[in-house]
Amino acid sequence: MTDSTLTHRSAQRSNTPLILSNNKRSSVGSIFAKFGLRSPTSPSLGHHERQQLPNTAIPSTLYEDEDEASISPQPSEDFKRYELLTEFVNLRNPRHCPLGVYVMPSSDSLNVLYGVIFVHKGYYRSGVFKFRMFIPDAYPNLPPAVTFLTDMFHPLVDSQGNVSLSQHFPTWRPHQDYLFHVLHFLKNMFKRDVLEKLVDKHCYNNEAYRLSFIAYIRRFRNDTPVFRKLSQQCAQLAITETYLFECFPDNNLIRFNPLSEPKFEELKSVIFKSTTVS
Repeated sequence: MTDSTLTHRSAQRSNTPLILSNNKRSSVGSIFAKFGLRSPTSPSLGHHERQQLPNTAIPSTLYEDEDEASISPQPSEDFKRYELLTEFVNLRNPRHCPLGVYVMPSSDSLNVLYGVIFVHKGYYRSGVFKFRMFIPDAYPNLPPAVTFLTDMFHPLVDSQGNVSLSQHFPTWRPHQDYLFHVLHFLKNMFKRDVLEKLVDKHCYNNEAYRLSFIAYIRRFRNDTPVFRKLSQQCAQLAITETYLFECFPDNNLIRFNPLSEPKFEELKSVIFKSTTVS
């Protein structure tokens, strides 16, 4: 999901309702116009229908050297940007962007997406975790890189917030692995069954991995492990006003703002009414 306004009241340290908003709500057409491309007139394509560059073979008679004839045409920069925009537009499809995950391009680059993950269950329940996804110029031949902007205690996240994707993507497969696959993995990495299946060679935080493994063993003895306490501290820290309302960095258009109790009740009433309309 990219165009979003929603309320959130999971902060246990404060009774202040919150609102997540973006200040520059953009239609699909305006997004294409922003980056100097025409908005497509046909519906956006699913990942199985993704447009590919035509493999137009150039007659070898045009070359004196057979090696030159074997060089395949490379996608233009405009075409690569169009492909990336198509992927971004497809994130509006509920089947692509996982529930509880919201993303939006940065204000100055299509190669940077900012997002937020709402976690409602498990060790990290009530957490609201902000992240940045950097998409290299060589994408889709190279995978994106993800960094959490919130302090994170997790086996797959190092001290700088960098996320290890190799647990789920041991080999990145161009035109088979897409941005929405990465988003689903980011949401799933907070689930207990995923944490219990982590392999140490894929983990950036060895101490968090060790404690999560101990948590898995002690779960069968109804023990309260250290990992549970530390992951909950991480989740509670993420929803404090200091972290939630901080507008960092400046090109991140996803912002949280305080919401008064009357306004929250008004919005809640509107949401409930919309769900009852057939």
